[in-house]
Amino acid sequence: MVYVLSNDGKPLMPTSRHRKVRLWLKEGKARVVRRFPFTIQLLFDPCCQKTQNLTLGLDVGFKTVGVSVVSDRVEAFSGQIQLRNDVSANMTERRMYRRNRRNRLWHRKPRFLNRNKKRVLAPGVKQKIDSHLHLIALLKFILPITKVIVETCSFDPHKLKNPHVQGKDYQQGEQYGYENVKAYVLARDGYQCQANQKGHSPILNVHHIQSRGQGGSDNPDNLITLCKKHHEQLHDGKIRLHVKEGKILKAATAMNIVRSQLLKKMPEAIETFGYLTKAKRQEQKLQKSHATDAFIIAGGNGQPRLNLLELLLKRKNNRSLQKNRKGFSPSIRVQRYAIQPYDLVLFQGKRYRAIGIQNKGAYLKMTNGIHTLVKNVKQIEVIYHQKTLVCV
Repeated sequence: MVYVLSNDGKPLMPTSRHRKVRLWLKEGKARVVRRFPFTIQLLFDPCCQKTQNLTLGLDVGFKTVGVSVVSDRVEAFSGQIQLRNDVSANMTERRMYRRNRRNRLWHRKPRFLNRNKKRVLAPGVKQKIDSHLHLIALLKFILPITKVIVETCSFDPHKLKNPHVQGKDYQQGEQYGYENVKAYVLARDGYQCQANQKGHSPILNVHHIQSRGQGGSDNPDNLITLCKKHHEQLHDGKIRLHVKEGKILKAATAMNIVRSQLLKKMPEAIETFGYLTKAKRQEQKLQKSHATDAFIIAGGNGQPRLNLLELLLKRKNNRSLQKNRKGFSPSIRVQRYAIQPYDLVLFQGKRYRAIGIQNKGAYLKMTNGIHTLVKNVKQIEVIYHQKTLVCV
């Protein structure tokens, strides 16, 4: 499908007549607005601007979002979008660099002066909410959508952890009566080192099974009691733990927040639920996928399907000033590079996709999907600067 905008910027029905689109572009009757998804704007007033009623179905997800736009006759858009999951790690890395820089200053203003901001959402969760809203706004920009249906999900973290929880157990959980999480973990493990090694030391520590840097939390399921000796040996790589990692409820908690915020920011959206989608999908004998669920959510029932677009949301700009490299001195950036990852570039008459800048902006690493090469940026021409949404 080629998505079409009118002369005044209003979305029209998409077309699959590629020859007519090529003629419009060649004759100067249209211009390209976006490459992914491919969208043109007409530079003349067409004789017919009638549109059909289109329904947008959105399968909300933590890592992957399914999107489908359906009319009574045909599916106008089908996509599966990979969301970013690197925000928390990037924030941790930025905090490390800032702390190092501030420690080198003779003096800086008191930090408490910066703490008058209102409470906001966690950056990772806010980014996911903004990504869903961005997708909806983009599709409304290129298609005349009249209805939005969103499949949401609400999780009970207590039930996921303990299916038998009920009544007052929600208020008086496993940590009830303990001073803090550490006290509970020590008591749970009987104040004994759980390393299954000989020669324990008397001092006890609480260890994260999955480190905070790898997405681990302070949940008791992710904590274990170790003596100081074995704790140090574990971090030095001299011993290994043979324990099962606990349930990570980060995604469930985030999806509860995403659900409430989406419905709050889109009061016109219609909410549906997974059990309804599952029943309709099984009735039509379709295989489960995010895009198929979105097709069912949008009211799909036998309409011709489009080829699936695999998309991802990319980081628009890496604003880190410093990068620590193993075996090398830190790399300090002095400018925002003109070529960003996923940009389309031209080298010796052939098209490539940018991977990343090297040597402080002097060289570009790029690929054609098969081979990878590094060349001087002076020999490279930028064809198209990718926006947030990238087709893979």
